[in-house]
Amino acid sequence: MFESDKKSALDRLKKGLYSRTDRFGESPRHEIHSTDGEVPSSWEEKKEEVVTPDLHPQVRVWYKRVLVGSAIFFVIAFLVAAYALIGGKTFVSVDNIDIRIEGPASVAGGETLTLSTTIDNKNATDMQLTDLIVEFPDGAKDPINQSKDLTRERISVGDIASGAVAQKTVRAVLYGESGAERKIKFTVEYRTPGSNAIFFKEKYYTLSISSSPITLSIDALDSVTAGTDSPMKITVTSNTTSVVKDVLLSLEYPFGWTLSSADPMPTFSGSVWRIGDLSPGSKRTITLRGMAQGQDGEERTIHAHVGIQSASDEKEISTAIISSSHTFLLEKPFLSLDVSLNGIRSGDLPVEPGRLVRVDVIWTNNMPEKITNGRIEAKLSGTALDRNSVSTDGNGYYDSRTNTIIWDGGRLSDLKEIPPGATGRVGFSFYPLRSSSEIQSNASINVSILAIGDRIGVSGGSQSVQSTASRTIKLVSNLSLASRALRTQGAFSNTGPVPPRADEETTYTVIWTLTNTSNNIRNAEVVANLPQGVRWTGLVSPTDAGLSYNDSTGEIVWNAGNIVAGSQSQPKEVSFQVGITPNVSQIGSVPQIIGQALVTATDDFTGATLTNNSSALTTRTMTDIFWKSGDEVVQQ
Repeated sequence: MFESDKKSALDRLKKGLYSRTDRFGESPRHEIHSTDGEVPSSWEEKKEEVVTPDLHPQVRVWYKRVLVGSAIFFVIAFLVAAYALIGGKTFVSVDNIDIRIEGPASVAGGETLTLSTTIDNKNATDMQLTDLIVEFPDGAKDPINQSKDLTRERISVGDIASGAVAQKTVRAVLYGESGAERKIKFTVEYRTPGSNAIFFKEKYYTLSISSSPITLSIDALDSVTAGTDSPMKITVTSNTTSVVKDVLLSLEYPFGWTLSSADPMPTFSGSVWRIGDLSPGSKRTITLRGMAQGQDGEERTIHAHVGIQSASDEKEISTAIISSSHTFLLEKPFLSLDVSLNGIRSGDLPVEPGRLVRVDVIWTNNMPEKITNGRIEAKLSGTALDRNSVSTDGNGYYDSRTNTIIWDGGRLSDLKEIPPGATGRVGFSFYPLRSSSEIQSNASINVSILAIGDRIGVSGGSQSVQSTASRTIKLVSNLSLASRALRTQGAFSNTGPVPPRADEETTYTVIWTLTNTSNNIRNAEVVANLPQGVRWTGLVSPTDAGLSYNDSTGEIVWNAGNIVAGSQSQPKEVSFQVGITPNVSQIGSVPQIIGQALVTATDDFTGATLTNNSSALTTRTMTDIFWKSGDEVVQQ
C-alpha cells in the first residue's frame, strides 16, 4: 500500500487545495432562489395528524339499506292492502258499534231515572269480554240505597256476536236545581278474537232536572230596623214521592248581620243545619232572629242553599238542590234601643242556673227633633225566672203581677224630654232559678223592651214613635262527672296485695259516671292520664263504651257521645281496670292510680261548651264497702 493511501480523505483534500497544480477546475455557478417564511418565536407542540376516513363506502351502505327498507315497506303495504280488500271484513271498527240510549229528556229531582242501553255489533267478527261503564254526574244516588253515592258503575255484558245486540238497564237518582243540565257518560270496552288489546267507544247522554225534589221558602221582613232583632223563618219541604236523604241547609249571612237566636240551633259553624232525611210531603222549619247593622237605606241579602250532604266534609253540600234569597232594606229607627246582657250586646246569653244576669238598656234619639213623654218598659217571661230576685235601678218600678219594669218621665227626667242625638241608660238585674228540680228542659228567660214617646214636628204637631228590642237568656245544663275507685266490687276481679306493697302489682277498678240535668248534650268526652308506675290492663266494661288508651302518652279518653236531659236517674257509666306497682320510695305514702278527669261537651239548646272535672283517685278506695283505714298505705 502506498503511503498516500494511508492518508485520510481530509489530508488528501488539504494537499489538493495547497497544490501548485489545478486539480479541481472551475465549478459551475448556480442561481440561488430566496424563500420567504415566518420563523416561530417559541417551540410548538407536535400536533397529532388527523386521519380523515373515506366516507364513500358508508354512504354506499346507507343507500343500500334505504333501498332495501323501502322495498320491504312497499311489500308489506301491498300485502296489507290486499288482505284488507280480500279478507278485511273480519276487522272490528268502532264505527260499526252503535250505542243507543233510550230515556227521558228530563227527570224530576229525587225520582228514579231509568235508561235502556243497547249495544249493536255491526262488525263481521265478535266482541269479547264486553263491559259497559257508566259515569254519573255529581250527587247521583243508588235508587235502592240512596245513602250510597253513584260515581262509576261497571256492568259486565260478555260476548256480543257479529250482528247481535246486547241490552242493559241503568238506574240512578239525580239531584239538582230545576232546569239544571246533567250528563251521563257511557263507555263500551271490548276485545277481539286473538287479541289482548282493549278497544272502547264512548257516548254521552244529556238530560235536565225538570223539578226540584225540595222547595225552599224564606219568610222575613222587607224592611228591618238597624240594630234591632228581626225574625226570619226558613222552611224546607219535600217535593218528591221518595225519601230525600242527608239533606243540608246552609245560610250565607249578609254583611253586618249577626245571628241572635235559632230554633233549632245550627249544627255546624253557626250557619249550617243538618236536616237529615226528608220523607215525601214532610217539611222542616228553622226560626231565626238576627240583628243587622248598617246605614239607613242600605240593602242586605241573605242566601239559603239546600243540597245533599258531602260524604267527605259533613259541613259542606256536595250536590246543590235548590237555592233562594231574601233582600231587605235597613231603616234607621227614630228611637233606637241597645240591650246588653252581662256586657254582651248581641246573641243569646247562656248562663248557669242561679247566676246573676245584669240587663242594661241604652236608648238614642236619632231624629232631628226632640222626643217628649218617653217611656221604657222591660217585660220578663220564661219559666226559669226567679221572680223574687228582680232588682231595678233606683228610678224603675217593678210590677210583679206582669213581670214588667217601667221607667217614665215622672221617675226619670232624662225621659221627660229627649233632645236630638241624646242618649241614656236604664238597668236592672235578676237571677234564674237555682234548683235543677225546678228547671224545665230547654229553659229560657226572654227580655222584651218597648220604648215609646212623642215626636214634635216642625209644624208643632205631635206624632207617636216607638221602638222594640228583645234578648234571650238560656239556661245551660248541669253536666257532672263522678270518679271512684273500687277494690272488692265492680265489674272485674282485682288481684294483688292490700295494702299495696313495693315492687308488687295491685289492680283497682275505676268507674266514671256522667249525669246531666235540663238539656240534651252531645259530643261528651272525658280525658285523664295514668301516673308513672300505673299500668292499663285493657279491661273495659261495657266493651263498646268508646274508651281508648294511648300507651305512648298514658292518656285515657272516653268518647261518651250524647247524654239525654234528665239522666240523673239513668247516668252514663264506664268501668276499667288499672294496676299499680309502687316503688320503694313510695313506702308509707298513698299513691295516685289515675289523675284528674276532665269532661267537655256541647249543650244542644244553648250551644255552649260545658266543662267539669273530678279529682284524682288514689289507693284510698273509701267507696268500697270492704275498705278499712290503712288499706291505702304502701307497705314494704
